[in-house]
Amino acid sequence: MAQLTWGDMLKSQEDSETIEQAIARLIAAHNADEESHLDTGQSLQSHKASDIIDHLALSIVEDKIGDGEISLQKLTANHRIIISAFESIDGWVTGGTIVQELGSLTLKTANTTNAYAYAYDVPSGITGLTWDKDFFWQSTIKLAQITNQLIYFGIGGSEYIGGYSGAGFKISNGTLYCYHMDIVATVYTYVTQEITGITLTDPHVYRIIYDQSEGTLAFYIDGVLKHTFTSGLPEDDTDELAIYQVKTLENAYKYLYAFDFLISIPK
Repeated sequence: MAQLTWGDMLKSQEDSETIEQAIARLIAAHNADEESHLDTGQSLQSHKASDIIDHLALSIVEDKIGDGEISLQKLTANHRIIISAFESIDGWVTGGTIVQELGSLTLKTANTTNAYAYAYDVPSGITGLTWDKDFFWQSTIKLAQITNQLIYFGIGGSEYIGGYSGAGFKISNGTLYCYHMDIVATVYTYVTQEITGITLTDPHVYRIIYDQSEGTLAFYIDGVLKHTFTSGLPEDDTDELAIYQVKTLENAYKYLYAFDFLISIPK
């Protein structure tokens, strides 16, 4: 009597499909079903509902991080981390009226045209801003007025605060821009891009992410990418690190409110 293999047996006398073929067909149908394992108590539903999904340490790589986000390993590895809610402004260079409160810093100009209020920092013994490695800058900002004033905030230098280079946000008479600047043959070169749709008198989280290896300088507001510069980026390092400044263009007080800032920058 011939020896039969179980998988080669027919399902029934009426169906020539073998048991092995039927199993393969059912597995393929299961794999193609996008609702597989989603019922209560099944694996994907449990995975989705878990408060914490555990993965190997450092197993989340950069291309899995969404726009406007940054991984912990990129934020911290070989970087200086500066996190502040303006608990102290010792070490800051200031001008105009500067009011320090719990969790906020207020810059106030005089009520005359071309008056400045500013706060910036120049760390000792180390370069403030370097362009040969990645950096991350973020701050929450709110304005009291939007017209007849010139405002800069960001990292490095600005048009008024010297230095050799910088990147940040500029508000000129109610129009918001992102910018980067560099000094070429003793002349500052500014590159700007207008950003629309932002109510400047509301608080917003402004963010800059520089990826040296990719050659990109990206600007975000409230986690939404607004613009990315990909060419002609600054090359000169500068002493300045964090800057905030307001200039009035009329005989009136002007204010800038900063609530926090975070910088991750290479050693």
